[in-house]
Amino acid sequence: MGSGKPLVLIVDDMPEGAQVLRLYIEEAGYEVQVAHDGLDALALARVRLPALAVCDVVLPSMLGWELCVKLKELAAPAPLPVIMLTAKTTDMDEIRSYESHADDHFRKPPDFKQLLAAIQRHVPLAASK
Repeated sequence: MGSGKPLVLIVDDMPEGAQVLRLYIEEAGYEVQVAHDGLDALALARVRLPALAVCDVVLPSMLGWELCVKLKELAAPAPLPVIMLTAKTTDMDEIRSYESHADDHFRKPPDFKQLLAAIQRHVPLAASK
């Protein structure tokens, strides 16, 4: 059962990183669920579709780019914004994020103010009230 706040799904195989993200995003007023691999993320999304997903690129079971495509297919025809996070630093990684239809791409560690601004641009809190 939801809290009435928009749900953000964080997918990161590093529990510490996921916890830091969770705290920042909850503090901003969103509800947060965390998955540590792509298969768990898809299972959570099938039960309750998030308003937005923040996905690491390198995950167990599937790459974040593949997960991005699967989440968007699951949500279709409704939009599901996906923000990719990665420690990878090449331009090709960013291009691959956008080729998988990601809505934003941030390098780890992200600037949290910029990340929250991106989340709020895609899923404004006022829209959920």
